[in-house]
Amino acid sequence: MREIVNRLGLTGEAEATLHVALLRELVQGRPVTLERLAASLNWTTDQVVQVLEQLPCGTVEYDGQGRLVGSGITLRETPHAFVVNDQPLYTWCALDALMFPAVIGEPAQVRSRCPHTHKPVTLTVTPQEVLSLQPEDAVLSLVSVATEGDIRSAFCCDVHFFASRSAGEAWSRNKPHSSIVTVQEGFELGQAIARQLLDKAGSD
Repeated sequence: MREIVNRLGLTGEAEATLHVALLRELVQGRPVTLERLAASLNWTTDQVVQVLEQLPCGTVEYDGQGRLVGSGITLRETPHAFVVNDQPLYTWCALDALMFPAVIGEPAQVRSRCPHTHKPVTLTVTPQEVLSLQPEDAVLSLVSVATEGDIRSAFCCDVHFFASRSAGEAWSRNKPHSSIVTVQEGFELGQAIARQLLDKAGSD
């Protein structure tokens, strides 16, 4: 958990506060301008730019106009669909889908696809619990955070939902630093990271 938070650069109050505000803006389903993010934080645009510049490379996605379009939750398509209030969004990895409802304070309908069997994995994640998991024995992979690369290449690219433990274990045979956990265990890890993020941000 500490490695994930450190790699995201969310070790300080300002960084955590910005990340929470950005996630809550992104779920509106449109790119976030620096000015809009500054207004949501009651900061100046220069303050927003300063904090963004302190974040590790790859922590935030931008579009061609310099607007923010992703940071764990993203407007760009990934294998992990994340629907909030009927707004289609995506997450960088399976753990993000389990973690961010607690940060944004909204439930999400999650739809992913097992990379081993190609079967769909669907669930509803609220800030408090996981509901309607299908298949019921779906699991997810977790990996040690690599020493190099941004958070997506060092961690997210190997964190998936699987239709069954056997599918996850078959995939992980060639991943020596991976482990297969239940969705509930992944949710509890996500909750712990979300609480740490919210505590640092002084947010509810």
